Amino acid sequence: MLSNLNDLKKAAFVVNTVLTVLVIVMMAFYYFMGATFLAYYSIPVACFYFFHYYWIRKKQFTKVTWTTYTMLTLYMFICTICLGYDYGFQLYAMSTIPLIYHIRYMAKKFKQPDPKPNLFSVFIVISCMVSSLYSVYAGPIYQIGGAVKLAFLCMNLGAVCFFLVSFSQVTSKLIIKTEEKLIKQADFDALTGLANRYYMMSRLDPILADKNAASNQWLAMIDVDNFKKINDTYGHDIGDQVLMILANQMKKICKDCVISRWGGEEFLVSGNNSKVSPQIMQTLLEEIRKREVHSDTENFHFSISVGVSMHIANESLGPWIRRTDRLLYQAKKNGKNQVVC
Repeated sequence: MLSNLNDLKKAAFVVNTVLTVLVIVMMAFYYFMGATFLAYYSIPVACFYFFHYYWIRKKQFTKVTWTTYTMLTLYMFICTICLGYDYGFQLYAMSTIPLIYHIRYMAKKFKQPDPKPNLFSVFIVISCMVSSLYSVYAGPIYQIGGAVKLAFLCMNLGAVCFFLVSFSQVTSKLIIKTEEKLIKQADFDALTGLANRYYMMSRLDPILADKNAASNQWLAMIDVDNFKKINDTYGHDIGDQVLMILANQMKKICKDCVISRWGGEEFLVSGNNSKVSPQIMQTLLEEIRKREVHSDTENFHFSISVGVSMHIANESLGPWIRRTDRLLYQAKKNGKNQVVC
């Protein structure tokens, strides 16, 4: 997957090498077929592709794109006029139209100049139409048919099909990876890796819609005690460290629960076994007491307060969360560092 400029550089190197080899192979074919003009024309085309390695090394990918598309389209145009449209050279140019729009996306991603896909698409379509119509009207310059024509058509069709399949695979993987990344950004907290409140609500809503499932559901609202003081005394980096310690402990202890960062230093946990909820939260509270936080000035411990509530029949999500929050407030009011059910 192309995740950085170095990956793009490697991909450009591979594509340019394939094109260079293809031109050299075709140049040899043209020479032995007697199509000397095409053989000699292939020499400057191959030189252009060799020069591309310099631009690729300099990461000037838009220049490589422009010259590649120009040379590829001109090559198709001349080969179609010289040998005829039924050799299938126009397939190369037409099949690269989707690619240049993908290249525009990659150019924007890596802050490269716009490759102008609309302009090149029009250029390619016009070139294909003119060269094909001319070869039909006037006939090819080189009258080479039979097995040679069939071999070229099969080779060109195979190359184009291979390119389209490979391009489709790369594009689909990129789309899937991008969507997964967007979903993760939308549903999960960047610091702790826990779900955010929107994801938690999307998980709880269908549970509450099922009365049998909701009857055994519990919620726990967790808050870091004196978190503002921790931030003011030790700095926000240490505050983030505290949140990470708590998040990691919740992942270990609340294994079968849905855990979310509700906001700031508050976390909301949901489970489906109401009999064990107080024990789980008490275990979490005791484990947090043992954790030592290291700062530049000193090491210290921190604590949490927890409010736990079971679901009441026909209670909607909003009132349930507010009731749980009041229990958390009661734990704070009673001296913090405790679980209130």
